[in-house]
Amino acid sequence: PFRSGSGQEYLGAVRFGTRSRAGRGDEGFCMTNAVLAKLRAFVTGASVEECELCAETISVEHEHLLEPDARRVFCACGACARLFAEEQHRQGARYLRVQRRAARLLELDVDDAGWAELSVPVGLAFFTTRSRTGEVVATFPGRSGLIESFVPLKAWSALERRFSVLKGILPDVEALLVRRTLRHHDYFQVSIDHCYELAGVLRGSEAPLSSPELAVVQSFFTRLDEQAGQRRHSRRPGS
Repeated sequence: PFRSGSGQEYLGAVRFGTRSRAGRGDEGFCMTNAVLAKLRAFVTGASVEECELCAETISVEHEHLLEPDARRVFCACGACARLFAEEQHRQGARYLRVQRRAARLLELDVDDAGWAELSVPVGLAFFTTRSRTGEVVATFPGRSGLIESFVPLKAWSALERRFSVLKGILPDVEALLVRRTLRHHDYFQVSIDHCYELAGVLRGSEAPLSSPELAVVQSFFTRLDEQAGQRRHSRRPGS
């Protein structure tokens, strides 16, 4: 039997097992890494990241999978990500592997007329193409969650003709992320998990209203620049 105490004795016994001095008897318990991590977190009070498909413990930097129909991003271990990456080329794949990326599109600058043609009423949005229908969807993150609107295909096609870099954005798993205000013109090609991360930042903000100029939004775009390896930050309108 285990003794009462801080719980460290329990973790040690579970992790390493026990042996009699003669080398016979109990060979120890067989526990998965996921169970061990949860027990360790229970004792220490620390949080545990785990794969949402198999419950395997994962690090803070981990893979993501997208469920296209539900537009939901799952945290995943490497094994599950590789498994579904092999299957995603099949028609109707349930999950798509998200390759983490961020790239500032310095050549892109949408003028007021072009922005109006996209029917976007706010200054913060991300645009995705749905592979199964070919539709382009603009999504507006805010305190209340995500609001979606279909983009006129004629307007999007015209934008692609002006800026061919947009044709390189992968359907479903990547997006054009735009912050367009009086102070900032930011255009990024990002993996879709970045967009949902931004949505989480806005929902968790204590500001009474959502705004592209919030400090938490600025911090988010600064981190994007760092990940993209860019020294030059947000371009001011007219520059």
